[in-house]
Amino acid sequence: MTSKPVQQLKIHGREQTQVRVIADGDAAPSEDENPYWLGEDGDDEVPAPERGCIQRGLCCKSSPGWFAPGEVEKAAEILGIAPDVLVRSKLVVDRIEIDGQIVHTFAPVKLDRFGKPAFATGKVVDELYRMLKGTCVFYDGKGCQIYAARPLECARYLCSQPAEKNLSHEELARMWQQAG
Repeated sequence: MTSKPVQQLKIHGREQTQVRVIADGDAAPSEDENPYWLGEDGDDEVPAPERGCIQRGLCCKSSPGWFAPGEVEKAAEILGIAPDVLVRSKLVVDRIEIDGQIVHTFAPVKLDRFGKPAFATGKVVDELYRMLKGTCVFYDGKGCQIYAARPLECARYLCSQPAEKNLSHEELARMWQQAG
């Protein structure tokens, strides 16, 4: 009887258990292996941290990152629209509690399976927004439409490093607190 190794995966700060059958002769996945790379077809290359984003879109199709203060204006400039138009048409207002204070931040709206915004744009979203997966409104199937001004969380995220080394929502919220 072939044993089924259990692998703990960290996805959005929560541990989930995934059972995968390891065929004879195959190496078991390492503890640090990111679940987004499991079962990928085609390119066998796993990104190296020193190379940063290799624009496969796996995180873009899962959960958009949060903007830091001042970044919405840069993204709006790239798109050739006013910042308030960008907020009302393509962003949501997310929130998190830090030290007993609610801090608001901007994030790209997630799209539903039909390519439509899954949440009302320009409005405050509830915790369901962070729990559900959805493609970022700026991901066009080939890459990020605002790559040069993408959210700081996206710019600093490396799928090949442990989650605790990536920028957290708490760290971003503190930036908004300091800017406020």
